[in-house]
Amino acid sequence: MAQRTNSGSQRVGGSRGDGGRRPGGQGGDAARGGGSGRRPRAAPVKKPFPWGFAVGATVLAVLLAVVLGYAVKNAGSAAPSPLKDADKTVKGIQVASGTLSRVHKDGVLPYPQSPPVGGTHNQIWENCAIYTVPVPNEHAVHSLEHGAVWITYRPDLAPDQVKVLTALAQADPKRLLSPYPGLKTPISMQAWGRQLFVSSATDPRLAKFADEFTDGPQTPERGASCSGGTSVTGSTPTTAAASVPAPAPSR
Repeated sequence: MAQRTNSGSQRVGGSRGDGGRRPGGQGGDAARGGGSGRRPRAAPVKKPFPWGFAVGATVLAVLLAVVLGYAVKNAGSAAPSPLKDADKTVKGIQVASGTLSRVHKDGVLPYPQSPPVGGTHNQIWENCAIYTVPVPNEHAVHSLEHGAVWITYRPDLAPDQVKVLTALAQADPKRLLSPYPGLKTPISMQAWGRQLFVSSATDPRLAKFADEFTDGPQTPERGASCSGGTSVTGSTPTTAAASVPAPAPSR
């Protein structure tokens, strides 16, 4: 038996009935929880920059800018062009280069084409009609400015061919017909800035040319009159002061 040394004193070595708990009564719980009971926060993970998305967006923006620039640059080319369409209708048509002068001037004038298709001209137009003798270039060119089609032929063209051309000229009041000495082919047809040379009056391109360009999209003064001008013939144009409009030859 254990002996007591003093009355009321504890046993030597103490008792393990307390479960071996340390003073404080929590058995080390405070040490495990850091004294607060909360777990420490994990360090935030830094997300990588989305380089793939950035590169893709940049490429798309560049492509879009290129497409828009091309569309703006070529917007005019896609617009309808009645004159270009008319030119495509007639095979072999010749188009004058550059901008044709529309200045009025008296006297005999030089022209790069024969017959002429535009340029500086007399201020009086030639009446649209059927002529059996040549008419001055300067007056005929003014008629072209008003939308007329001028049909010309060699003076020695066969009568049956002339008859076909006469019918074509009479089909519209804005057409005139006259012989033209020195013509390089038997027949030619002129509109402002446009010309066609053919060998026969039955060439179907003549009718196409006349239909497309009589008061057509090439006309500088569309809707202007082709009567009330002058019916002077020959190679010398009349002057404005001396000009007295004569009745057009019967059609």
